[in-house]
Amino acid sequence: MNGLLAAIRGYLAQRTTRERWLIVAGGCVAGLLFVYGVFIGPLTAQAIATNARTSELEAQVTKALQLANEMRGLQGELADVEGRIQPGAKTNLIALLSTLAQDAKISQDQLESIEPKQPSENKKYPETRAEVRLKGTSLEQAVDFLYRIETSSSHLIVRSLKMRTRGDGAGNPVLDVSFSVSSFERA
Repeated sequence: MNGLLAAIRGYLAQRTTRERWLIVAGGCVAGLLFVYGVFIGPLTAQAIATNARTSELEAQVTKALQLANEMRGLQGELADVEGRIQPGAKTNLIALLSTLAQDAKISQDQLESIEPKQPSENKKYPETRAEVRLKGTSLEQAVDFLYRIETSSSHLIVRSLKMRTRGDGAGNPVLDVSFSVSSFERA
């Protein structure tokens, strides 16, 4: 090591003062470039990557919190629905719909049919489904009937609804309505 230092001193002694300062300045620049390339550059790149990853994770946390709030809301709604569905209470859907139609002042002529339909295969919440057809009803009667179904204590759900208007022969518009209604129980 001493031999190398002696050789460098000898080399510098043979140079002019101006050349020595240029060599020292070049050595300092080379040293700074080396330090930047080996230490500072990789640390800067790693810091940038870490900031990007942190931003990505913060966005994921925000989304997870939004999903958690949404899930809590849905769990509350589910608990409300489960509270209204009585365990093991079988609802005679066809009889209930007939009663609700009478309450809505729909005559037997207007109530074309109430037919049972194939229910879903849900074992936890068994379903009873019926298809209702009304012919020649007024809008008020149809709305009143649907309102009574939706607000029934038996937790009925209207699955599909089709309405067509036609004249009754006297120029008055009447509706032909068909819809599917489901009732659920808890197993």
